[in-house]
Amino acid sequence: MLSANLRYLELLKRTYPIIKNHSHEIGEKTYNYMFAENSDIRNLFNNTPPSQSERLIDTIILYATEVDNFELIFGKLDKIAHVHIQHHVENDYYPIMKKAFTQSLCDVLNLDKDDELVGAWSYGIAKLSQELIHIEDLIRKYTKEEKKVIEGFNEANDSNTNVY
Repeated sequence: MLSANLRYLELLKRTYPIIKNHSHEIGEKTYNYMFAENSDIRNLFNNTPPSQSERLIDTIILYATEVDNFELIFGKLDKIAHVHIQHHVENDYYPIMKKAFTQSLCDVLNLDKDDELVGAWSYGIAKLSQELIHIEDLIRKYTKEEKKVIEGFNEANDSNTNVY
């Protein structure tokens, strides 16, 4: 018998066309639920294109269908992580997004929150969120370390300016 996680991953791969067919509606509802849950999140999206909601769903679908081929999706996740850092996306926004997506999925597809399909996509969102948080944390860590090295180098150069 397959573990629940493996079953969920297989279900994601089999059902992504359903999500793709409803991506616009699921995406719009997801953002509406997120904005209702936390007004700070709304401010992050003041200057985003109207297609942002579909881009979110496309990223979720990409992750769900290629989760076992991380090398293929890492570049996209790295780009997203850099944008998130630039726009001050907080780690605690991810559970809000997961909850909003799950509710939207139930609404659009007329599913019960306990449906296995909802569980699978909720699991996929949680895994995607974990990956993005991990990448963002690494970027922040190495950016801080790089700044310290540059500051140390600049201080050393400043103190040695009269050596020549």
